[in-house]
Amino acid sequence: MLAMAKPQIVVRLAPELLEKLNNYAQQIGASKTDVVVGALSKYLGCAEGLPLNQKMAELESRIATVEALVKVR
Repeated sequence: MLAMAKPQIVVRLAPELLEKLNNYAQQIGASKTDVVVGALSKYLGCAEGLPLNQKMAELESRIATVEALVKVR
């Protein structure tokens, strides 16, 4: 079965915002597309649109928080 291609959009960004996007994507090892899709998904409240690597990172962060709470008790 062939996967359907995802639609593309064009967005104009201020140079400063593009630089921040580039730096952030490089810092976390994600594509700019994944960063933008993740940010839009969170902003619009549709977590199912989050890229898998972002879902994993959030789960790891939550687990670390729970582990820290368990150690305190």
